[in-house]
Amino acid sequence: MDGLGDAIGRRHRGAYPGRGKRARRRDPRRPAARRFHGARRSTLVLGLVVASSLWGTGCGSGSADGAASVAPARETRGYVIERLPPEKLRLSGAASSLDDLLRTVERSLAESDTTSLMALMVAPVEYRDILFPAFPASHPPIDADFPSIWVMHYTDAHRGMKRIVREYGGHDVHIQRIWFDDPGQDFGNFVLDETSHVDITVDGELRHDVKLVGSVFHVGDQWKVLSYPEG
Repeated sequence: MDGLGDAIGRRHRGAYPGRGKRARRRDPRRPAARRFHGARRSTLVLGLVVASSLWGTGCGSGSADGAASVAPARETRGYVIERLPPEKLRLSGAASSLDDLLRTVERSLAESDTTSLMALMVAPVEYRDILFPAFPASHPPIDADFPSIWVMHYTDAHRGMKRIVREYGGHDVHIQRIWFDDPGQDFGNFVLDETSHVDITVDGELRHDVKLVGSVFHVGDQWKVLSYPEG
């Protein structure tokens, strides 16, 4: 990690879901999130410009209109997570189940379809309004700003997506089993399954404990990838 990512990582290692944990096997059939590493300085500067642009356009605030229809805020993990109304919790391009998500990944890899893989990943608006307010990094004493965190997250996830396409694109990939280092973490508005491992077959050859999907999250029956692992 270098630049801004390095500075944040050194001060607050462990504040972001997925950092600094050794893999340990858990029950199968549930997914996960990823480690945040810094981008190179040039990529970070460019990404900050893009993220700042996204911050100012396209999607209103995460505050709820008509609070009577929204569950009350609750304190968890030492800070308050505001409950969002249903219209703020709709995910674009989400799978209908974990199994549906895995089948989408398989099809996308067979076709080397990077567009589908990225569409399955959390969108910046979704990260900003739903996920980020529930993560420790957005609260004291860290109080990280969203554009900085999004740049690091997106840069790493995009590299991870390119890696799995480079290694498995165009091949017949079938996910046989999935398990997570930290499954079923309740963040109020969503559930996070963090740091996945899979057993897969690639053109009929069995491979164990592969890093393919990364971390996933779901809002009800809407499932998306939080990140693709760099390796």
